[in-house]
Amino acid sequence: MLSAPPAVSQQTQVLLHAVTAEQNLIVIYAEVMSEYSGLAATLAPLRAEHEAHLAQLRARVVEPPGKQVHETVTARPPITGTKSAALAQLRAAERAAVTAQMDHLAAAPASLAQLYASIAACESTHVSVLGAQIGTQ
Repeated sequence: MLSAPPAVSQQTQVLLHAVTAEQNLIVIYAEVMSEYSGLAATLAPLRAEHEAHLAQLRARVVEPPGKQVHETVTARPPITGTKSAALAQLRAAERAAVTAQMDHLAAAPASLAQLYASIAACESTHVSVLGAQIGTQ
């Protein structure tokens, strides 16, 4: 008789949560860029960095043969009514992402802790870029 598959470890659950969080950010960026095409030049490089983060995180997920990490987007907030409000919404999402990544550090092994810290640092720069954009609106 075959036993049930092993439970997903806490470390893997955190990693999968980080994957989902990056997917959520990518979707929010795409929606803002779709709604406000004039922001694409500013936002496309930030979204590209999230896509790179997602690739790095996914590369660390060990998948059983024949299985893949699903595309799971859990946050599709409506984009608010003005460019400034949409940028503020992105900025708030980036701040939340920084906090989430930093929260992962304590329990992460060294290699993942380095990745989470690097992603948090990058997302922190996004907060600054978005803040500067809000000031120019």
